[in-house]
Amino acid sequence: MAEQRDIDIILGSPIDWEAFRGKTVLVTGATGRLGMYIVEALAYADIEWNLSLHTIAMARSAEKLQHVFGETLDLPNVSTVVQDITEPFENLPVIDYIFHTAGLASPKDFTENPVGTLWGHVQGTRNVLECARQQKQCHVFYVSTVEIYGAWEHDEKIKETDMGPLICNCARACYPEAKRLCETMLASYAAQYGITYNGVRLCHTFGPGISIDDGRAFAEFLRDVVRGEDIVLQSDGSAMRTYTYVADAVGAMLLIATSGEKGVFYNVANLDNLVSIRNLAELIASLDPNQKVQVRFANEQSKLQYLPFRLAIMDVSKVRALGWKPRVGLKKAFQYTLEYLLRNYKGA
Repeated sequence: MAEQRDIDIILGSPIDWEAFRGKTVLVTGATGRLGMYIVEALAYADIEWNLSLHTIAMARSAEKLQHVFGETLDLPNVSTVVQDITEPFENLPVIDYIFHTAGLASPKDFTENPVGTLWGHVQGTRNVLECARQQKQCHVFYVSTVEIYGAWEHDEKIKETDMGPLICNCARACYPEAKRLCETMLASYAAQYGITYNGVRLCHTFGPGISIDDGRAFAEFLRDVVRGEDIVLQSDGSAMRTYTYVADAVGAMLLIATSGEKGVFYNVANLDNLVSIRNLAELIASLDPNQKVQVRFANEQSKLQYLPFRLAIMDVSKVRALGWKPRVGLKKAFQYTLEYLLRNYKGA
């Protein structure tokens, strides 16, 4: 279950909760980090404001749904659907909102399963859109990524209307190209069938619920601390990244879904949490409860397919204009995440 501390952060965001009154909301990828927090936040909001809001959590595993949500599944307005996102949706009630968070999204996935990554996003999004088309009044909220911007060689922050080049003829492109196509699919279904949608483009969002085998650099650093091993950098560590805590990101997502402009995407990143890979490694090492983990450099390159180009630092003025203000700083965000991993994966 989600931490109460994090639910309080989400519920404290300037979200128009009345938009959900009497509605039914489907959350795909519900056992993932983002999906979990959306389901839990909606369940808490339903109780807090008596919204008569029905939340449906969709995931592939009944066992994982029970493990992730526990007693939340006993609530009368929370139900589950067990199925793979790549299978057509059947026998659903009338749906008012779909929060589409399902899809593989880690370097481990891109390395070991690029075909599954590609088709999982494309087929899953098609099924979501077909559901919305048949439902008529269903609004789709799509979770996209900073990677759709491609390579960005400028110092100015990238706006939602900007775009950089992206090399498509390599397996690592399975993720950003799939996400680009899914955004085009949303626009196409809106143009031809009149569905409504909006969405978010995220950059390195993390927090409790992350897998210890996620594969992204910061997750590898956290895993090293959990195992009591030194952090080994695969580069000079000069690349800059922004890191957004999951509760701040989900607060932004629910805000955009209810108050954002339709048919557009919003950049979401905590620019206060801008840090180099090397400095981040040193920060995470400093959180080691035993104070033994050190940072050193690798003698050979990792086999994981990390991002081959420089990521843009996103302009977030548009979501800020809606009233979004991230609340969790870099050290606290990684401390909370490490505490979760130590509780759940110690000895893994």
